[in-house]
Amino acid sequence: MLDAYAATRSHVKVIHQANGGPGKARNAGMDMAAGDYVLFIDADDAVSIHHIGDLHDLAVSLYLDVAMCSGWRFRETPGDCDSEPLVTRAWPQMAMSGIEWFTLTFNEGEWWGYPWMTLIRRDFLRREAIRFAEGTLLEDVLWNALVQSKATRVAYTPKQSYYYRKTPGSLLNDGTLAAKLKRINSYVALTKELWRMADANTGEVSVLYRRLAAYEGRILLACLAELGSLRKRIAVSRELFHQKFLARLFREVEIKSHRKRIARAYFFALLGEMVWRLDENRGHADFS
Repeated sequence: MLDAYAATRSHVKVIHQANGGPGKARNAGMDMAAGDYVLFIDADDAVSIHHIGDLHDLAVSLYLDVAMCSGWRFRETPGDCDSEPLVTRAWPQMAMSGIEWFTLTFNEGEWWGYPWMTLIRRDFLRREAIRFAEGTLLEDVLWNALVQSKATRVAYTPKQSYYYRKTPGSLLNDGTLAAKLKRINSYVALTKELWRMADANTGEVSVLYRRLAAYEGRILLACLAELGSLRKRIAVSRELFHQKFLARLFREVEIKSHRKRIARAYFFALLGEMVWRLDENRGHADFS
């Protein structure tokens, strides 16, 4: 169907590649892009007929690297969840640096890490060599952290032109043990990469990366608490202990209630160490 569509439209290109996740697909699209701007729309989402035009007009009028808008959640038909906006606060409608936007929205508890709802200048992405991580979940969080921390000029419009489909069966909402473990591994990888980025930078950028890493680490601990399987919880906590992940997260997190969660993970990790050492006959404990 796509090939037939493209055959009658010279400006449409179809890329055939094995499914490698959203990061690989978006990178392939960026590699083929030839226009001044790039814009991402997830396969199961929808946009209004004004979406691209409104963002383009905003970007051109204010000489932006990044133009952002608002939108709605929906289930089956765009508009069926008109009480669930994607952005709930009234943000300033003026050009500012990406760092200013990052700081403002993060401090107010509504920083968003999705690549959709944004139009980005292509030469900015090429100059900063910004690409999506591949083969992992949560690649969109890293993407937005890089884009916003490096953009010179960004601006937001409250126009609600993007429709995000609520998908109960998606991997981020899957309740199986395998999916939960994959989410935990993804949050570990994301937090570690944010720490690496923080260590490689200085000043306000480093601080923002560290704060975002602490935030994602807290989500990871919540995922750990929801595992259900005590054996798996002990095994994962023990692994995070040996990676010195828990120790750094404890140092980075400032909120007392979140440190209690880390202490709980330490408890399970140490419990795992005790079981491991007591199981002398087999040399390891069975956490399956």
